Amino acid sequence: MNQKLTKFICFLTTAILLCSCSPKGGGDAEKADSPAQAGTQTGTQTEAASDGQSPAGEGTASWRKTEIQKPEGAVYINSMNYLADGTLRINSSDADGQNPAVWDSRDNGGTWENADADTSLASDYGYHYSADGSLFIYDSTKLTISAGDGTESRSVSVNEEETISEAAMAGNTLAVLVYDQNSQLRLDVYDLSSMSCRTLENGELSEYLNSQSMGGIALDSSGGILYLTMGGTGELKIARYDLNQDRFSYLAESEEMARLLNPEEKNGLVNPNEKILLSIAVNGAEDKMVLRMLSPANSQTTLYLCEKGIWEEEKTASEGTLRIYSLYGGYEIRQAASLFQGMHPELEVSFETGYTGEDGVTLSDAIRTLNTELMAGEGPDLLVLDGLPADSYAGKGLLEDVTDIVEPSKEKYFYNMISAYNDGGKIFKLPTAFSVPVLLGDEETLAAENRDELMKVFEKKEDAGIPFITPENLAGTAGSLFITSDILGETVDEGKLADFYKDLEKIASQSMSDDERQEMEAYHKMTYWAETLYPSGGFSPDLELYFGEAQAGVGRISIYENFIQILAVRREKGLSYQYLNRENGNYFVAESVLGINSTGKHPEAARQFLEYYLSGEAQETMHFGHFSIIRSVMESTDREKYISENGEFIGQISRKYTPEKVMNLYKITPDELQELITFFEGCSRPVRDDALVLRKVMEQADACLFGGKDPESAAKDVCSEVNLYLSE
Repeated sequence: MNQKLTKFICFLTTAILLCSCSPKGGGDAEKADSPAQAGTQTGTQTEAASDGQSPAGEGTASWRKTEIQKPEGAVYINSMNYLADGTLRINSSDADGQNPAVWDSRDNGGTWENADADTSLASDYGYHYSADGSLFIYDSTKLTISAGDGTESRSVSVNEEETISEAAMAGNTLAVLVYDQNSQLRLDVYDLSSMSCRTLENGELSEYLNSQSMGGIALDSSGGILYLTMGGTGELKIARYDLNQDRFSYLAESEEMARLLNPEEKNGLVNPNEKILLSIAVNGAEDKMVLRMLSPANSQTTLYLCEKGIWEEEKTASEGTLRIYSLYGGYEIRQAASLFQGMHPELEVSFETGYTGEDGVTLSDAIRTLNTELMAGEGPDLLVLDGLPADSYAGKGLLEDVTDIVEPSKEKYFYNMISAYNDGGKIFKLPTAFSVPVLLGDEETLAAENRDELMKVFEKKEDAGIPFITPENLAGTAGSLFITSDILGETVDEGKLADFYKDLEKIASQSMSDDERQEMEAYHKMTYWAETLYPSGGFSPDLELYFGEAQAGVGRISIYENFIQILAVRREKGLSYQYLNRENGNYFVAESVLGINSTGKHPEAARQFLEYYLSGEAQETMHFGHFSIIRSVMESTDREKYISENGEFIGQISRKYTPEKVMNLYKITPDELQELITFFEGCSRPVRDDALVLRKVMEQADACLFGGKDPESAAKDVCSEVNLYLSE
């Protein structure tokens, strides 16, 4: 790859990181599109009504978005602006970042022709033009204006540790957006006749610049009006600043921009084609603007024409609304619902989240509200059962039998988990993803088949000089030990729960000092684990075992990285893994569990969605959080990245506070992959993880370990609160 191409890719990589992560943003990365943005857009038309961009009300002007077809061979759009006569000008390059071209369109992107434009300056990052067609180029530190008319070229440079982010030129004005050494954005405005500079100090403008992420700027043809768009996603507004009257306002408010940028994000669905806004161009009448947008999913750019007017709302006949409900949300199912909506425009699809923790609705309120709806025959059509009393729903006849959907193709799935989750009978609850809790350690530790046996191993090893389990792993250990126990049955067993709390106290006392216990951060405690980390994340104990900082660990195998780290511990330290609390069966965590409401209003649509999800088509288009119940998806996910014949070295990892200690990682061999698959095939018992129960149990665990509460009182308080709920 040549130097120009390498710089090109680095440039855009910085842009994406800053635009996605930085609260204030900066850098010059977004002025050019990268060759990593492979693919040419087809230019399909997308009208406002079908995108959910209907006007706010009858007679109210609003923006409507239409995709612009790029010129043939124009893969990357490096810049764009409106010329003084209304011509839209873009600078493009091909798929290799080569063969720059300048194109003009006199009908707002409807047709294109090669422009007779100045290209006399050499640039790695594309050409830029003023409203009168004058050429200028810039990189992160210097901007150069072409002589053009035979005079000397002029240039602008920024100070050390500052970066040029964006620039625009029109009339007698050059505006430069600078990211300074204090991580702040500022606007420098140059008078082109004298090249004198002034920094804009309008308070509203400064607040706007530094309260959002980086973005683009543009000028009107006179150079008197400055347009700004700060922020790639979120509540983006396009600002308008009158340079002559020092007046700040908005050309498009956040609600309007939300409709334009993420039109499919309605009814709780996600936009599978979400894009980041890189830059804008606005015409003289301010009734048309062009958006240059980047798709993080495929690193491609697209141009959209937005027109302001009063539009007639186009209404399409709907066969009804397929309601999909999840207690916590869940990106994979939401994204699949969005894709399903695109396949079935005749059916409106909505995704509802019962509990967000942000609207005053408690977890128990959310579950009771859903239960009331279901019992009244008014509930959602499709339920994501994670955290819900799924067994109770099935027992009361609230879930439809979907055996006929799954059984004919059961060899396609890890059917052992599907069957176990339904007690070996008819299928009412369908787990579509899973993870497996595991115990890590030496042979003596792995021989423990239940918590009592594990505690006996602990008592033998508690004077070894290093923690049995690290403090950071305590919350995950507590949660995993609970969900793989028999404490929770039809109700919570108060005596067993009190014993559980006593065992946690023994482990905690050996794992940390009193001072360490007092200083324990909230995100390492049990309540945080139950509220935020389970089932999606948690602390991995593999490195502690690898570096001899713990004797045992409790983790989960949910993605290939987990297994690769466990194999490293086994290879280098002779330690291994086993099912956790396996005395009464080999536990697994069922995730993204789907069930069809037997009294729902759209049972056929719900079945269609379930069949679509089981096809694996949706999962193949996205990064799947945990292993899929669909064998082909699980085995093909990132296969080239993680699996090879010879198990080649792929890198190292370490903790931030131990950079001198690294774990060597190797790809999984086919034999090791078969070992993992066989391990999954041995799973025979789902964990009990009712969300409300789990949270209350973990809250009282914190009260015991960090608040001095006695285990018996803690267990009693849990049972008095949750057993009534469980018996409803």
